[in-house]
Amino acid sequence: MPLNKLENFIKNTEGRILYVNPNDLDSTDGIENQGNSLTKPFKTIQRALIEAARFSYLRGDDNDLVERTTILLYPGEHIVDNRPGFGIRNDGGVAKAVSPAGSATGASNTLELTLDSNFDLTQEDNILYKFNSVNGGVVVPRGTSIVGLDLRKTKIRPKYVPNPTDSSTLQTSIFRITGACYFWQFTIFDGDESEQYLLTQQILVKIIDQNQHSLIIKLLVSSMLTV
Repeated sequence: MPLNKLENFIKNTEGRILYVNPNDLDSTDGIENQGNSLTKPFKTIQRALIEAARFSYLRGDDNDLVERTTILLYPGEHIVDNRPGFGIRNDGGVAKAVSPAGSATGASNTLELTLDSNFDLTQEDNILYKFNSVNGGVVVPRGTSIVGLDLRKTKIRPKYVPNPTDSSTLQTSIFRITGACYFWQFTIFDGDESEQYLLTQQILVKIIDQNQHSLIIKLLVSSMLTV
């Protein structure tokens, strides 16, 4: 059934614009939501990026759609769980998901989004971080734009902060940009000092001076980026 005029006004069927508003009472990251309606936005940027990748996907090699989706962020605080994600390994023709700790499980079970998936970024076992780069940082699909509605009131905060007392800790990032992306009109802040942070060993601790250990956006513009 075709959309009526009102539905067409508030919903775009091609995923050109995805909405993120963590303060909306009707927002949800559930798999039944595509995030392309003003009346039912996503709660998190990470869920919107997964949907952006889905809208740009085409079967075959090297033919995905580029410059397809804009993610529109409403004013508010947007939390990003940017810790290292799971890798994928070919184990005798079977895809295995490899955790940051090195344990391997079936990829189809570990990374499948279902009605029972945990999308709550306040919980350590949420599924969204598992799609991050193995080096940390949320992967932004090629050609995706992330646009805020208000520069000062649209805030992004990371949850993962490398341990500043561990000299062996590698640098990480908030976003991993794969090319032809566009950012506009939001502000990246340090982690909330009143909360706990996930560090290198995935131990929950509090960092006293966040200002000395801010995370930066790492620009990786190669379309051959290994994530």
